[in-house]
Amino acid sequence: MFPEAVPIIDQSIKRIPNLVFTNKLAVELKGEVGPGTIKRLGSLGKEVIGIVRINDNLNVKLPSSLSKFDKAIIIFGPGVGESWLRYVVGLTNTVVGFTLDSLMKFIGLRPHLLNIPSELLIDPLINDKVAVLPKVLPKAVIDWLMDYIDSGGDLYVLVRGDSINSTDLLIHSRLVFTYDIKLAELYNNIIKSNSTSNVRITTKAECDFCGDPPSPICILLCPNIDLTREVRVE
Repeated sequence: MFPEAVPIIDQSIKRIPNLVFTNKLAVELKGEVGPGTIKRLGSLGKEVIGIVRINDNLNVKLPSSLSKFDKAIIIFGPGVGESWLRYVVGLTNTVVGFTLDSLMKFIGLRPHLLNIPSELLIDPLINDKVAVLPKVLPKAVIDWLMDYIDSGGDLYVLVRGDSINSTDLLIHSRLVFTYDIKLAELYNNIIKSNSTSNVRITTKAECDFCGDPPSPICILLCPNIDLTREVRVE
């Protein structure tokens, strides 16, 4: 069973593409969202998730419109203190998120020792202000996240290029977020078509970590993918 891909759109987007195979949609908020936009998003028939980033403790205020979304994700940068974490953990229907450098503060502790709820998002940014990506996720981070999953947590992963160098981590994740709307729809099409129809789409990857044969999850990671459509005849 593969995780579902969730495309992330900006709140100022004028036209939302038609999403047939995608059941969830995320909106990254830079401020308040007007009632007209909330109504338009609600008419899509999707679960709509609001995403907000907090980079420091100063002058921070969550948009009141965040409560209008089906679910909220609040991503912490490295400058956010534990008081904010305790506050967000206490909110209902809200998922805690960490950038890579903010998560590194907790790597020395086992996940079950932290007061983190059963849902967690990881965004592999090192510095949220200038959007620096690591070449690979450190093994200690991958092991910590797998430990979180093994402890019963639902992991959400934001994919940015090939910085997530573990297909195993993604396969065991609950949701995979991406800023590429078309890619998310293609991936969701593939995983649903392969399990429900006579048409099977296989992948061929030209990268070092997807394995042989690669799984559909490789579409979200590898920059060089060939797709083959096969029709099963019974």
